[in-house]
Amino acid sequence: MRRVLTFIVLFLVLEMGVFAQVGINTDQSEPDNSAMLDVKSSTRGMLVPRMTFAQRNSIANPAEGLQVICTNCNQDGTAVLSVYLGGKWVNLTVACPIPNAPLQGTHVQTNGQITWNWTGAPISTGFKWNTTNDSTTATDMGTSTTKTESGLNVGGIYSRYVWAYNSCGTSGATMLTAQALSCGTSFTASHVAGNVAPVSKTTTYGTVTNIPGETSKCWITSNLGSDHQATAVNDATEPSAGWYWQFDQKQGFKHDGITRTPSSQWISNINENTDWLTANDPCNLLLGSMWRIPTYTEWNNVSTAGGWTNWTSTWNSGLKLHAAGDLELNFGLVTSRGTYGFYWSSLQTSPAVGWNFTLGSGLGGMYSNSKPYAFTLRCIRDN
Repeated sequence: MRRVLTFIVLFLVLEMGVFAQVGINTDQSEPDNSAMLDVKSSTRGMLVPRMTFAQRNSIANPAEGLQVICTNCNQDGTAVLSVYLGGKWVNLTVACPIPNAPLQGTHVQTNGQITWNWTGAPISTGFKWNTTNDSTTATDMGTSTTKTESGLNVGGIYSRYVWAYNSCGTSGATMLTAQALSCGTSFTASHVAGNVAPVSKTTTYGTVTNIPGETSKCWITSNLGSDHQATAVNDATEPSAGWYWQFDQKQGFKHDGITRTPSSQWISNINENTDWLTANDPCNLLLGSMWRIPTYTEWNNVSTAGGWTNWTSTWNSGLKLHAAGDLELNFGLVTSRGTYGFYWSSLQTSPAVGWNFTLGSGLGGMYSNSKPYAFTLRCIRDN
C-alpha cells in the first residue's frame, strides 16, 4: 500500500513539474497562462486560513505576501484580510458598497392609475418606495421593481421616489414621474406666464396614439399653448396656432397678428452646438417630465409611414397638423399662418440650424431651418 501511495505522490509531483501550473475546476479547462494556480467556480469561493490577532502574530518568519483572515484585527474587532507586506502585517480594508440609485423604467399610465417601474444595480438586495423623499418612512418593496398605485386623479401628474438597498446601506433617491392618463383621453394644463409660457391660460389637450410609424407613442392633438385644435388645415387664427419657440430656447411667444408677447428683444442669432436640451424643453416644462419634443426620427417615421407629402395627409392624420405659420428669424414677425406649418424636432442639423417637419399645400417632410426661427411644437410621451 505504501508503494502505491508513493507512486501516486511522485506522479503528481512530476505532473506539476511538467506543467508548472495548476488548474482547479470542474470543466477540465487549462489554467490561465499568467497564473501558477487558477481556481474556477461559480458556486463556491476560496478560503484562506482564519486566525486571531495573537495567532497571526505568532507565525514565525512570515513570507512577504502571506495572507490570512484575521478574525479580530479590524478597528472594531471584526474580521479583516491581513497581508504581510514590507516587514509588517497590513489590514486590507475595503468599503462596503452601497448600490447606486435605481433607474427609472417605463411606467404604465392609465386613467386614475400608474404602475411604477424601475431597475436596480446587481448588488441591490431590495428596494423602497414612497410618495415623499424620505427613505425612513418608505414602503419596503423587497425585491419587487414595480408598484401599482390606484385612485389617482385622471390626467394628474405624479412624482414618487425609490431607493435601492443592501446590507451596506441605502442608495440616494430616484424620482419617478408619470401621468395617470390613458392615451386617447384629454387632460387640462394650467400654464403660468413666465420664462416658458408667454401668458397665463388653462387649456385642454387631447391625446392620440397608434400613429403609423410610431404606434407606441402618445401625442397631443393640438399645438402647445393653443386654446383648441385647429378647425381646418389652413386655420390662420392665433387660438389654434398656439405658441412659438426658437430652437433650444424655453421662452415661448404668443403673436396675435399685431403684437408679440413677450415683446423683449428678439434673438436673431443662435449658434450653439447642441440639440434641444431637456432643461429647455417646453413640453417637459409645461406638461410634465414625461412629455418632450419629438425627435427627428419620430417625425420622420410618422411622416414616411403616413405618406405626408402635403397638408391634406397631415390634416387627415390623427395629429391634425395644420398650417400654423412661424415667427421669422430677424424680428419675430408672424408669417405664413394658414399657408405653411413648421414643427420643431429636438435634433440640430448644425450649430446654427435645426431639423423640423414642414407642411404646405404641396409639400410635407423634414427640412432644416435657422435656429432663430420660432416654430410651433407638438409634444410626445412614451405611451
